[in-house]
Amino acid sequence: MKKNNSLIRATIQSIIEWIESNISNPMPIKVLSDKSGYSAGHFQKSFKKITGMTPKVYITYRKMIIAKELLAETHSSITEITMYLGYAQQPTFSKVFREYYRITPTQYRQNTQTVCAQE
Repeated sequence: MKKNNSLIRATIQSIIEWIESNISNPMPIKVLSDKSGYSAGHFQKSFKKITGMTPKVYITYRKMIIAKELLAETHSSITEITMYLGYAQQPTFSKVFREYYRITPTQYRQNTQTVCAQE
């Protein structure tokens, strides 16, 4: 049983690494489960058991972390960040960002620039 758990953990870690490397691409559950070699249901259950999140929630979480970094540390436009993170439209990206952080991407960027200017 432990060997099986180790294999599942290694498989999920491999999928997480793939997600990180392909964050700009669409990631339907079917693609992720096919890459894992598990059925969609088994993959989702295993992923959540190991990460504490569903694959969809994890992907969105990672995209929002990356979005904050890009907004704070680059001069990329919000449209460029939207496209880089695989969102088809800026309003969708902005809505998700606002739901996560209770602030728009533009406001976040302005706040980080203000803090940097004051330091």
